[in-house]
Amino acid sequence: MSASAHPFVGRASAAVRRRSFIGLVGGGAVLAAAGWFVGGSAELPEDAILPWRIADREADVRRFMLAHALLAPNPHNLQAWIADLREAGRIHLTCDGERVLPETDPFGRQVLIGCGAFLELAVIAAAQRGVAARVELFPDGPPADRELPKGSRVATLALGEPGSAPADPLFAQIVRRHTRKTAYENNRPLPQALVRSWAETATRFGLRIGVADGAAAMDPIRRITREAYEIEAITPRTWLESARLMRIGPDAIAANRDGISLNSPMVRALHTAGLFDPMEVPVNGSKTLERVMDRWVPFETASGFLWLASPANSRPMQVASGRAYVRAHLLATAAGADMHPLSQALQEFPEMRGPREALHRTLGLGAAGETLQMLSRVGFATEPTGPSARRGLDALVRT
Repeated sequence: MSASAHPFVGRASAAVRRRSFIGLVGGGAVLAAAGWFVGGSAELPEDAILPWRIADREADVRRFMLAHALLAPNPHNLQAWIADLREAGRIHLTCDGERVLPETDPFGRQVLIGCGAFLELAVIAAAQRGVAARVELFPDGPPADRELPKGSRVATLALGEPGSAPADPLFAQIVRRHTRKTAYENNRPLPQALVRSWAETATRFGLRIGVADGAAAMDPIRRITREAYEIEAITPRTWLESARLMRIGPDAIAANRDGISLNSPMVRALHTAGLFDPMEVPVNGSKTLERVMDRWVPFETASGFLWLASPANSRPMQVASGRAYVRAHLLATAAGADMHPLSQALQEFPEMRGPREALHRTLGLGAAGETLQMLSRVGFATEPTGPSARRGLDALVRT
């Protein structure tokens, strides 16, 4: 409802109230993307999180695999996956060209990491049914390095015979893994067995992993990631890319089941009254930007920062990074720990070049071609949060 149409709110008072609201919550899309209102602020409608509850109900092996794979972490929760089941014994995974992020992920690196996470969960789920799933990457050839992988066939999963694979002990963690975007405990050390398991996982996929802990190592990363968050906020096209993906209120969340879910009662009420405009871009020196940056503070809390780097920024390495990352997160879940990616400083749009290069230097990633693929804060969340919205299995399957 617009301000002029509301029987009790004139234009002037609506503008004042709208500014007050923005000052209170910090504005639109970047705040939402960081998770301030997502998950823990209000329960999502049951329809939106139903896939987390029913993944085990699929009898067909391939549908069982996909029902678990669609729970994978992915950029902006766009779920850019199309699974073709028309060939017996195989699953062809294609990147959905309508679900990419041309502004914040202009070359599709992050979307391919999300595809890698999808593939790894599918492989783990297949093993739970005693079936080996062989991953054949880019059967039609990889997409060009500096183009979005719209419509690219990312991989084919070829299924083995029954009894061809032992169960993976991480299977039980798939439906328990959630990205918790609340404050974390500070100064609580990570279990060393978990850190070792992360290193072993990275090596398995041809990657390098590390954990930066302690103030001397963490403070420079905090500074760089905060700067990157601000750059994304004040760059109109990147802010608006997120704003357009906001799903405000239970009806919108249930209808879309993707993107950035905003279900806070306050947000819903003010949006209904026409007083919340996520399309307003923060500007330098404004109170809006000040409040947005205040919301970054919880994301500086952690036991440490986990980083994952590849020897080259090839398309196969991007997919491998997603496979390694989701296994690392499953390992954390099994150990009672939490992970929350901080992806802003890794993005490839031009304005982010400074923080991206600074982060590489800070982490000692100086070898030619070595690329930081993932950065996450790790530790122990101070409050639980539930799952994020997911589309149903039939939305991504082609038969």
